[in-house]
Amino acid sequence: MHNSASHKWRILGLLVAIIVASTFAGCSRDFIRVRKQHAEDFTQSITKKSSDIVSLKADFDLDDCIRIALENNLEIKIADLKGRLAGIDKNIAFSRFLPYINVQFTHIENDKMQMRNAFGSYFAMSDKDVTQTVISGQLSILDPETWFIYMAFRKGEDIERLITKRIRQAIRLQITALYLASLSQESSVRAIKSSLAQAIALQREIEALYREGLVLKSDLEGSNVFLSAQQNNLSDHKRLLIQTKAELMGAMGLSPLSNITLAGAPSFSVQQEELSGQIFSAFINRPELEVSDRTVEVRKDALMIALAAFIPKISIFSDMTNNQDSYLLYEDIWSYGISGILTIFDGFKNILEYKAAAKEREKVMLEREQACLKIILEVIKARHLLDQAIEQRDLMSLESRAALTALNETEALWREGLVTSSEKLKAISRNETAAANLSLAEYRYQVAAATMQDVMGLSGKE
Repeated sequence: MHNSASHKWRILGLLVAIIVASTFAGCSRDFIRVRKQHAEDFTQSITKKSSDIVSLKADFDLDDCIRIALENNLEIKIADLKGRLAGIDKNIAFSRFLPYINVQFTHIENDKMQMRNAFGSYFAMSDKDVTQTVISGQLSILDPETWFIYMAFRKGEDIERLITKRIRQAIRLQITALYLASLSQESSVRAIKSSLAQAIALQREIEALYREGLVLKSDLEGSNVFLSAQQNNLSDHKRLLIQTKAELMGAMGLSPLSNITLAGAPSFSVQQEELSGQIFSAFINRPELEVSDRTVEVRKDALMIALAAFIPKISIFSDMTNNQDSYLLYEDIWSYGISGILTIFDGFKNILEYKAAAKEREKVMLEREQACLKIILEVIKARHLLDQAIEQRDLMSLESRAALTALNETEALWREGLVTSSEKLKAISRNETAAANLSLAEYRYQVAAATMQDVMGLSGKE
C-alpha cells in the first residue's frame, strides 16, 4: 500500500515538473532573436521572389504588373484568407443540421470494493474495477434559429467574396496609377536629359562668346544658373522615379528595392455617355452596393433569429450504455426520447433583442442609401476630373507645339545674332516646361480614365 501511494506521488511530481518546465520555456523565449530571424528570412524570401519574377521578362507592360500584383499583393492574400474563413464559418453553421454523436469511455479502479449496509450486513455494490462506454446521439428536428444562422453565414461568405473583388479592383487602379506615374517620370527624365545636353552645349557657346567679348557677363552667369537648375531638376526627377517605382514594386507584392523595365503606355478610353448612365452603371456594378444588399439580408436573418427565440426547440436523442459491472443485470441499455425547450421568461431579453435587430436592419438600409449617395458623388467627381483632363491635355498639346515653334524660331534668330542669349534660355525653358506639362497632362488623362472605369465598377470586369 505504501509503495503504491509513493508511486502515485512520483508520477504527480513528474507531471508538475513537466508543466513548470514548459511554462518557463515559453516565458523565456528570446523575442530579439525571433525578430532578427524573421527579418533575415523575410528579406531573403522577398528578394528571391522578386528576382525570380523580374528575370522572367525584359520589360513588363501594365497587364503584367497587374497580374503579378493580383498574385502577390499581401492585401489581396489577406482578403482571400478572410473569404476562406467565412466559408469555414458557413460550414460550421451547417453542421448544426447534422446529428451529434459522442462516445464516452470511462474506466474506474478503486482501492476498495464499495459496500452497502443492509440490515446490519454489508454487501458489495459493484466491482472493484468498472468499465463503462456510452454512445449518445442527438438530432435537432425543430430549430428555426439554426436555419437563419446558416443563411446569415452563407451571405457573410458572399460579402467577403465581394470585398475581395473590390480590393482587387482597388489594387488594379493603384497599379495603373503607379505604372503611369513611373512612365511619366521616365519621360520627364529623358526630356530633362535632352534639355540638360542643350544647356551644356549652350553654356559652352556662351563661354566662347564671352571670351571673345560678344556677350555680357550676366549672360554667362545666367547660363550657369540655367545649367545648375537643369542638373538639380534631373536629380529630383530621378529620385522621384526611384520612389514611385519602389511604391509600384511594393504594391505588386515584390521588394521595393527591386527594379523592372516598363513597356509602353497603355491606352484607356471611356465610352461617352450621359452622367446619369454612368451613375446607373456604378449602381449596378459596384461591389460595395452588392455588399450592402447582402448586409441588409443578413440583418433580416438576425431579425428572424431574434424572432425564433420565441419558438420551442425540439430534438430527439438516443443513448446506448455498456457497463462491465458484473453486479448489474443488463450489460447494454438503450435510452431514447424527445426533448423540447421553450423560453417562457428571460427578463425581456428576447423582446429587446428583437427590437435591436429591427433597428440594426433599419440602420444598414440607411447606410446603403448613404453608400449610393457617396458613389454618385464619386462618379460626378471622376467625370469632372476626366473632362478637365481631356481639356488640359488638348491645351498642353497646343502649348507644346507653340513652344517648339518659338524655340526653333529663337534658335534661328540667335544664330543670326538677332536675339540675346537670355531670350534663347527662356525659349529652351518654355519648351522644356511645355513638354513636361504635356507628359503630365497625358498621365493625368490616363489616370482619370482608369479612375472613371473604377468608380463605374468596370475595372477588371470580365
